[in-house]
Amino acid sequence: MTAVLQAEAGDADKVAPIVHESKRMGIEVSPPDVNESFRNFAMIQDTRHETHITRHKEEKKEESAPQARIRFGLSAIKNVGEHVCEVIYRERKEHGRYASAEDFLTRIQDKDLNKKSLESLIQAGALDSFGHDRGVLLANIENLLFFVRQTRERETTKQDSLFAGTAIALDAHVTLKDAPRATMDQKLHWEKELLGLYVSSHPFEYFQTVLANIAVPLAQLAEHARDAWVVVGGIAGGLKKKITKRGEVMLFATIEDVTGSVELLVFPKTYEKTTALWRDGNVLLVVGRTPKEDGDNKVFVERASELNKQNAEQIARELSFGMSVRDYAPQMQEEKTVQISLSKQEMKQSAGALKHLFSEYPGEYQVYVRVGENKIKAQSRIDWNSEVLEKLEAVVGEGKVEVFE
Repeated sequence: MTAVLQAEAGDADKVAPIVHESKRMGIEVSPPDVNESFRNFAMIQDTRHETHITRHKEEKKEESAPQARIRFGLSAIKNVGEHVCEVIYRERKEHGRYASAEDFLTRIQDKDLNKKSLESLIQAGALDSFGHDRGVLLANIENLLFFVRQTRERETTKQDSLFAGTAIALDAHVTLKDAPRATMDQKLHWEKELLGLYVSSHPFEYFQTVLANIAVPLAQLAEHARDAWVVVGGIAGGLKKKITKRGEVMLFATIEDVTGSVELLVFPKTYEKTTALWRDGNVLLVVGRTPKEDGDNKVFVERASELNKQNAEQIARELSFGMSVRDYAPQMQEEKTVQISLSKQEMKQSAGALKHLFSEYPGEYQVYVRVGENKIKAQSRIDWNSEVLEKLEAVVGEGKVEVFE
């Protein structure tokens, strides 16, 4: 796996599914680290395990061999640059591991270790092994840079007395002020921005588990039937609008789950209905069709819904309990439909009035009634106009009737 990752290191779209497959095989993949990373991806021994063995070797217990894992290379971090990556690697190779953040900042006396590169190292997790939270280090970036400047000045002038009476003695630690710890969402955002993919976790991981029997993993989409309905989910990104010859707006986007990413095409009619959902980083459930041609790995979007931890399980249950993709997305059907959403109590109270109304206004619109987690296809078709809408809302209340044409 390491060799494959090394070969594809410059292409995040190819690296992401390889990282997923490695994790599926039980191989841990870790963010870059100044004490372990090489320039490129590398398989390393788990030093955390070795430390445990050393601490307990007097107990004479049998221990399994240290586990190997894949570590991101330093050169994968944007804004750091090949030169300073080489300096960091060479210094560690020649003089040993960095004992602390201060030791690292003291030993890397290179002008390319500046504010931008140091921030990127912190955000990508390359300094995590020193025991400081990324959010705390980032909030103290000016203190770290001051330490760097003082250290370089000391090396230049050799005047140790410069540090007398200051907060930074020659062997002192950098003073880190209290600051909020980085949330997992922040870490993932930084990793995506600087490494091109999520490493510590994935913002869709929870949803991938909940929708395991519903959504097709994107890495498997190419094997899905052609010109067929499909449900996929993931994190929206790469949004690009295009104006058609008719002056309408359509959208090109990507969606990424834990296993990979694919392109989405949102045509004008669908985009008009779902415009508010298309924001970078939004978690979406998408219903659409696969292309007719083999090898064309994209989805033509017919419906998109925003996912959150409050609605994901309900959606999964609805689709698991036999609701088809076509039922879940009634506007995708060739027939025109009206959907009425009611509670069980409301259904009991309004059933008679609705039945009378359906018979009074027969037409071509198929009626669906959603009651809690269940969706019922009524044995009625009704007409549709403003008068019918007014009559329906008089029975069930405003905001509970949707029409799909």
